[in-house]
Amino acid sequence: MTSLRSHGGSPYVMKKRNRIISRTKSKYWTRTHKFGIRIPKSVQEAKEIDAANRNTLWWNAICKEMRNVRVAFEEYDGDIGELTKKGYKELGMHLVFDVKMGENFRCKARLVAEGHKTSTPSSITYSSVVSRDSVRIALTIAALNGCKVLTCNIMNAYLTAPCPEKFWCKAGPEFGSEAGKIFIITKALYRLKSSGAAFRSFLADHLHDIGFRVSLANPDIWMRPAVRENGFKYWEYVLCYVDDILAISDNPHKLLSGVQLKFKLTDDKMEEPETYLGADLSKMNNKDGDECWAMSSDKYCAAMVKNVEETLAKRGLRLPSKCPLPLSAGYKPELDSTAELKADGVQFYQEIVGQLRWAIEIGRVDILLETSLMPSHLALPREGHLEQALHIVGYLKSHKKMRLLFDSAYPKIMDTWFQEYDWFDFYCDAKEAIPPNMPEARGRDVNITCFVDANHAGNVKDRRSQTGILIFVNKAPFHWYSK
Repeated sequence: MTSLRSHGGSPYVMKKRNRIISRTKSKYWTRTHKFGIRIPKSVQEAKEIDAANRNTLWWNAICKEMRNVRVAFEEYDGDIGELTKKGYKELGMHLVFDVKMGENFRCKARLVAEGHKTSTPSSITYSSVVSRDSVRIALTIAALNGCKVLTCNIMNAYLTAPCPEKFWCKAGPEFGSEAGKIFIITKALYRLKSSGAAFRSFLADHLHDIGFRVSLANPDIWMRPAVRENGFKYWEYVLCYVDDILAISDNPHKLLSGVQLKFKLTDDKMEEPETYLGADLSKMNNKDGDECWAMSSDKYCAAMVKNVEETLAKRGLRLPSKCPLPLSAGYKPELDSTAELKADGVQFYQEIVGQLRWAIEIGRVDILLETSLMPSHLALPREGHLEQALHIVGYLKSHKKMRLLFDSAYPKIMDTWFQEYDWFDFYCDAKEAIPPNMPEARGRDVNITCFVDANHAGNVKDRRSQTGILIFVNKAPFHWYSK
C-alpha cells in the first residue's frame, strides 16, 4: 500500500488537525462562564465554586448524575491482568458541566467516556436519526387522519443499552466513597464510539417486540397497523431522534406506555410537542376549520438577531433598519467588487450564512432563494457580501412572526392547467415502478405536488441558473430547495 507521506499530504493534514484540536481545547479551557454562571472543569473546582457561592448546586448536579449513571458499572475485585487476558481495556472518564437555559439555568453534570482515546470497534458505530422532512409529513398525516401527537424523552438513553465493547475503569472522585475502586463498564456510556448504535439497536428491538415494523422509506420511522371502533384502518407511527420520541396515534399515551415498559421517561412526561428538532410547534386551523400543526423558527431567529446585533455593537455598527426585502433591490452577488474581507470578517460572514441556512431548514422559506445565493462566496467573501448577509438578518428582525402550516386539506388542481403531450413513441412500455413489498394502504390518501422554477442563465457572470423546488403533501410543504 502506498504511503500518504510519500505524496507530501500527510504532514500537512496532521498539522492542520493538530491546530484544530488545539484551538478546540483552548476554547474549552478558556471558557469560564455561561449565562453569567461560572462553570467548573473538575469535581474539585465544582466544590470550590459551591463553597464560594454558599450553595451546593454543582455538587447536587454531580450527585444526581452519579445516581443515574451508577447502573453502568459493576464492581470488580479480581486481578486486572485477568481482565486484560479476557480482552478488556482501561477506559478514562471525566465529568463535563453545563448550564441549561431552558430549564431555569439548571446546573448539569454529565459523566462521559474518553472514547476519543479508544480505537474504533469492529462493531457498527453509525446511528441514524429521523429526517425533518419525515417529521413534517408525519404531522400532516396526523392531522389528515385525526390522530393525536405526543412526545417524550428517554431518560439516560444510552445507559439503557448494554455496552458492546469490553472496558474497565478506575473510579475517580465523582464516585464519592467508591473512589479508587475498579469497575467493569456494562452499559453504553456517553461518548463511546459504539454507544449511539448500541442504544438505537436496543430501542429498535423493543419497538419490534411491541408490534412495530420499520418504515421502508426511513429507518427511524416505525409503523404499526391500528383500527378504530368504526373500522377505519390507519397506521400508528413512532419517530425516533436518538432519545426524543414522537408518537402518532388515536391513543398515543397507550402507545408510549408500551415504550415505557422498557425505558424510563424523563419526569414520566408524555405531552404534546412544543418544540422538535429545533423548531417550535403549535396548532392552528386551516381555511376549512380543520386543526393542523404548524412550525415556527421565531425563537431561533430572535436569538440569532440578538447575537448578530451584539457582535456588531462591539464594532460600533448596527443592523440596517429598512429591509422590506431579504436582499437590496437589484443586488447581484457575483458582480460585487468591494474589498475582500479580512480573516475575522470572513469568519463572521460564514457564521451568519450558516445560521440563515438553519433558519430556512426550520421554517423560514421566505429567505430561501436569497440565502442560497450567498454560500457561493463563502471562500472569498467581500464587504458587500457581508452587508447583504446582514441585510437578510435585518429582514428577519423586521419580519418576526411567521409560521409554516402543514395544511392537510387537498389542493384544487385543474387538469386544464396542464398541456398534454403524446410521449407514447418514446415511452411505449413505461410503467410506474411500484415496490413489491409496499405496506398496505391505510388512512386517507394524499396528493403530492411539486413546484419547480428557474431563472435561466440568471447569473450574469457565468450564465448559470438558480433552480427552486417546493414539494407538498396535500397543502403542506415538506421539502424546499434552491441551488
